[in-house]
Amino acid sequence: MREALESLRRRRAGVLLLNLAYFLALLAVGALAFFGSPAAWALIAVCVAAYLLAVRPATRRYTAAVRGAILEHAVCAGVADFQYSPGEGVPAGAVRASGLLADNSGKAFMSREHVTGRAEGLELEMADVTFPIVEDGRNAMFSGSCVLLRCPGAELPDVTVQKGELEGLGLPGAQTRLLEELGALIPGSLYLRAEGERLTLLLRGRFLGFRINPLMRINEATLGVNPFPELAQALRLARLMRRRS
Repeated sequence: MREALESLRRRRAGVLLLNLAYFLALLAVGALAFFGSPAAWALIAVCVAAYLLAVRPATRRYTAAVRGAILEHAVCAGVADFQYSPGEGVPAGAVRASGLLADNSGKAFMSREHVTGRAEGLELEMADVTFPIVEDGRNAMFSGSCVLLRCPGAELPDVTVQKGELEGLGLPGAQTRLLEELGALIPGSLYLRAEGERLTLLLRGRFLGFRINPLMRINEATLGVNPFPELAQALRLARLMRRRS
């Protein structure tokens, strides 16, 4: 973690200096425009281009690096072979195969913030997903996160949860409590399917692409706060279900 912190601190200093230089340039151009300088409009165009081509991309790369570090050291603490690809995602077929939501034609499926790894014999894949669905007979959108867990050699109990409804599942108390915790942050957000070796979890309104403030300080506390505790809960649930099977 120490190397990650040092790298992020250096990148943060560079991004802050770049933004400060851009802000000072804007002030100077604004002063020229105020005094009616004929060169002001050309300089405004240069500033806009500099922002689009340099300042904004650098800031986005930095915030993605911070998010990746938080995912690795906080959300996925204890996960081996951690891999993070912000521009990639889970395949649409993996979500449809769960049968949790009525897919609206299968078009316009989007997925980003892709994470893979292994944890205590479990294979992990997760990402943010957005896709059209049919809900209560009407067209709607599902936007949230998808967690895919594979338990090689296991035979998980056949369990389906829709909109956080846990009535009649007949699961042991510890597993029921974990399901309650999984959907606690946003009531009605939990969709879950367990069958065979696989456990699929969809959480509406919960995202791996959480916001990052580029001005925040970088220290051990930054990488120690878990903004997505549902992963740890899902891993515990899969282990309990695997043990029962």
